[in-house]
Amino acid sequence: MINRLNLHLNFDFKKGALEGGAKLKLAGKAGTFLLNRGLKADSASAPFSWRLEGLRGFEAFEASVVRLENPLEEVELSYLGMLESYENVLPYLKDSISREYTLLRTDSLFYPIPSEPDFESLIKSVVGSEFNAEITVEGAPEGLVVASGGEIRGNRLKIEETNRLDIAIAPFTVIEEEPFRLFVLGGEGIERTLELLEKAYRFYSSILGRKADKFTVIETPENYGGQAGKGYALVSGSSLRAEIPANLYHELAHLWNPRATPEAHLSRFFDEAFANYLTALAIREIHGEEAFNRFIKGLKRDYETIVKRFPEAEKLRPSEWGRLGLWELSYTKGALILYELHQRAGDTFYDILRELVEEESVDFEKFRRIVKEIAGIEVTV
Repeated sequence: MINRLNLHLNFDFKKGALEGGAKLKLAGKAGTFLLNRGLKADSASAPFSWRLEGLRGFEAFEASVVRLENPLEEVELSYLGMLESYENVLPYLKDSISREYTLLRTDSLFYPIPSEPDFESLIKSVVGSEFNAEITVEGAPEGLVVASGGEIRGNRLKIEETNRLDIAIAPFTVIEEEPFRLFVLGGEGIERTLELLEKAYRFYSSILGRKADKFTVIETPENYGGQAGKGYALVSGSSLRAEIPANLYHELAHLWNPRATPEAHLSRFFDEAFANYLTALAIREIHGEEAFNRFIKGLKRDYETIVKRFPEAEKLRPSEWGRLGLWELSYTKGALILYELHQRAGDTFYDILRELVEEESVDFEKFRRIVKEIAGIEVTV
């Protein structure tokens, strides 16, 4: 797991190539690191080997696996090559380097992540990390803007206590209206988006407490998948400007996710289920009961579609979803579990949420115990 990361990135936009230099301070010694399949290790602070391997549990997802001869707690690693998209295995993961739109995410392994070539190991490494990062970006052509969460000063980026990085480079317009900063690809419809974002932020803060001094939104092209990091989110243009921008509410809601243990996080219940049900509540608060009911009906319809494909899903508990690779259930069944709990618990549901958000770490047993203590309800998770 990473404690501190210093990263130097040098882009070649003509070739779509990247040179990177990383200095990592780890929580303990590690000897194996994963990189994007198009990137090759060039040098390291210990003798190393390099090869392409599919991740165990997700063999179609290939990564460059760098193995040091001696595990180290502080590692320097340089690498270079083409940042390759993974959209053939994960359709949203279209990360690449181009003048039109460049996107680099933790998901595409654009910096070295300490992990065995195993999908579960990778998820636990990312979720279990909480690091401070300083990044220098070189090679961005004039007219393009570098966007990221955290602090941006020229070509230097800084973000603290994060477990992921997301960097976009495009012809952005930057809009700042405290506590929000938006990097958008077009200004049309953004005034209304800001108004709705402010309403959702005030609502979440009113039930769960104020969570961040600044929240950054980075617009992406379509079908890149929404994503949330520490104090920021990636959201598509159509989602930003929708009549009811549910995806924007969803990514904002991640600010208030309970901090799940790495094992519990595999099911995605404590991030995606909670964010999706908070989205439903924001829709009711801002757009009314009818819009809320439509959203809940949509969750039920989507869940039924999953059950048709995987009939066994109906009998599984949330704690089993991650082990079986069915974390998509958290968006639907997970949110519906919280909806049903809210109906049973009434206003004490908000006491449950506040307690979960304040906990240092949460797993399914702690969730069950908190619900029992506050609402007197037994839940099977």
